[in-house]
Amino acid sequence: MGNQGAWTLGESEAMMARCKHAVRVAMAAILIAVMALVGEVGATEEQGSVTIATGRVGGLYHPVGGAICKLVNENRVAHGISCTVEITGGSIPNVKDLREGDVDLALAQSDALHNAFYGNGPFRGEESFKDLRLVFGLYIEHFTIVARGGRDIDTFEDLKGKRVYVGEEGSSRRNAMDVLMEAHGWTGEEVTDVSTFKGANLAEALCDGEFDAFVYTIGHPNPTVREAATLCDIKLVDVSSSIIKKLARQNPFYVSSVIKGDTYRGNPRDTPTLGVISMLATSAKVDPNVIYQVTKAYFENLNLLQALSPLFLSLTKDQMAETDLDVPFHEGALKYFSEVGLRGTD
Repeated sequence: MGNQGAWTLGESEAMMARCKHAVRVAMAAILIAVMALVGEVGATEEQGSVTIATGRVGGLYHPVGGAICKLVNENRVAHGISCTVEITGGSIPNVKDLREGDVDLALAQSDALHNAFYGNGPFRGEESFKDLRLVFGLYIEHFTIVARGGRDIDTFEDLKGKRVYVGEEGSSRRNAMDVLMEAHGWTGEEVTDVSTFKGANLAEALCDGEFDAFVYTIGHPNPTVREAATLCDIKLVDVSSSIIKKLARQNPFYVSSVIKGDTYRGNPRDTPTLGVISMLATSAKVDPNVIYQVTKAYFENLNLLQALSPLFLSLTKDQMAETDLDVPFHEGALKYFSEVGLRGTD
């Protein structure tokens, strides 16, 4: 390939290793910052203990759940409620654990909650979860297509003929991709479906050329996308406005969303896409006072989280307390919303 830039293979690999180390340090710093705010969440087994199903270590759900728990635990002496977090596989297993009574609260995307309530999508064949209740919205999660630079992928339609990592069967990312392909009139044969990779993580696998793009429904800024942008040139891919409007009109859990420009290196402009709301959910069987105290702790300290990350600025307080879903809010959350004049629906 010639001697462009006069880099040797060893120098290139050394620089890549330094970049990977720097990104991991930065990711660790973000998590440490969150846990510095929220402190340590211990596994206390008290009479008033509650557990939140979160997500994988290294993702967003785990530290967000930890933050909620710590805010609750700050006033544990006054209200007698102890909160702990559980590491999980994310939205779909969280809702299933909630249904089984294995946890008291769960972080999940609005589409997963809607589908569980009606027994649709990944919950098809299961009894509808009519005891499912909402507590409050957290932030917008965007359907995100991250393409390797130089692959001529600017819009969703450009994924035709490309290798795309869509995740495992039953995963939320694969379900979202299926919805987008169906909305485009695709059968699924248009892309080469990649479900496994050899790299240490998605960012490394993309930059090593194992696939041309990956999809993810996530809040931003996101550590995986940030790592990819550090390791190689990436492109955030648009979803057309007509498809966004069509899906938002047909489904109460979808919203039009935008990934802000300059969130990641090499992507200065806004990226229009489809979004869902990350929400805290519970069961109608959970004590109203517990949900009231969790809701109160979160809203009265929301400014701390917003100062830490723009993630928590994507929804207003009113938007956190309302929804177009048919899933009702828990009476404990509604009590708090009523006290402070928020527009919680029932």
